[in-house]
Amino acid sequence: EGLVFIFLFFAISRLTYAPETQRDSLARLAADPEFRLGLFLVLSIPIVLFLRHWFGAFEVDEQENLRAALKALWGGAFTVLSFLTTTGFESADWEQARRWSGLGTPGLILMGLSVIGGGVATTAGGVKLLRVFALYMQGRQEMDRLVHPSSVGGIQKLDRIQGNGTLIAWVFFMLFALSIAVISLALSALGVSFDHAMVLCIATLSTTG
Repeated sequence: EGLVFIFLFFAISRLTYAPETQRDSLARLAADPEFRLGLFLVLSIPIVLFLRHWFGAFEVDEQENLRAALKALWGGAFTVLSFLTTTGFESADWEQARRWSGLGTPGLILMGLSVIGGGVATTAGGVKLLRVFALYMQGRQEMDRLVHPSSVGGIQKLDRIQGNGTLIAWVFFMLFALSIAVISLALSALGVSFDHAMVLCIATLSTTG
C-alpha cells in the first residue's frame, strides 16, 4: 500500500511526471495549484476523519489503542488519495477505523472526492483539481467584492487559467452536476435505491474504479 500510495501522487498533477519538470522541477511542483490543493485535501480530510473516529472511540474506551489509531489514520489517508485520483482502491486498514470507533463509513466524503478528481492531463477523472481551484479563486474574488464593492485591486493571474477559463470551469461543473442529477433520477425511476443510484452515477461519470 505504501508503494501504491506514492504512485497515486502522479495523478494529482501533470507536473509530477511531465518533461517540463526536468528544470526547477521542485519549485514548479510546489507552485502548482493542483498539487497544492490535492496535498491539502490528502492531509486535511484524513485528519478530520481520524478525529471523528477518535471521538467515537471514547464511547467504546478504545481511544488509548495506539495501534488501532495509527491503522485508522493510514487507512483514511490511503483511501482519501485513492478516491481523489478516482482509482477506487480501499486500504486494508480502512475498515479498522470502523472497528476502532464503532462509527460508520463516511461514503459521502469519498463520493465528493471522486467528483473533485485529480489533475488535468492525467488519467484521473472527475471535475479536475484545476477547475475546482479556478472556481475557488472566483468565489473568493466575488466575496471580496461583496465586502469591498468600491475597492480597486490587481488582477490575479494563473499561468494555466487564461481568458474565460473560470467561465468554462463553471459550465463544466454545472454540466457534471446536472448529469449526476439526471442519471441518478433515471436510475431511481428504474427501481434502484437512491444511494446506490448516486454511487453508480458518480462512479461512472468520474471513472472511479
